[in-house]
Amino acid sequence: MKRQDIVIEAKKWLGTKWQHQASLKQVACDCVGLVRGVYCELTGIDVDIDIDYPATWHLFKKEERLYAEAKRHMVEIRKDEARPGDVLVFGFYDHPASHVGILTSPDTFIHSYQDIGQVIETRLDDAWKKRLRFAFSYPGVLG
Repeated sequence: MKRQDIVIEAKKWLGTKWQHQASLKQVACDCVGLVRGVYCELTGIDVDIDIDYPATWHLFKKEERLYAEAKRHMVEIRKDEARPGDVLVFGFYDHPASHVGILTSPDTFIHSYQDIGQVIETRLDDAWKKRLRFAFSYPGVLG
């Protein structure tokens, strides 16, 4: 699986409606469903997530459950080493990480964003960089 293939596949999800715990291209997905769905489309492997996550769990828990699941399925890298095709993990305020997206260029990422209601491509500006907690590569990424 090449980085450019990941970016091309992620772009095919643009406009997909946001829906909690969904993962169907051009139907509905949440941010985790987008990351899972892109991987499944490229590899045929449907990654099973062990956590049943209510939409607001991160507001009431302190454990880094999203980080732990990402680490179980992907290869952690330094945030400053992230390249297009890598997965970015974000946190808001002092809550555990609760949002993921796929880097599409040094300055943009694709994510399923509840506030907008769909999958969008967003500039990785200073506000998002401040929220960036972790970065991962899909297993088996080439280049």
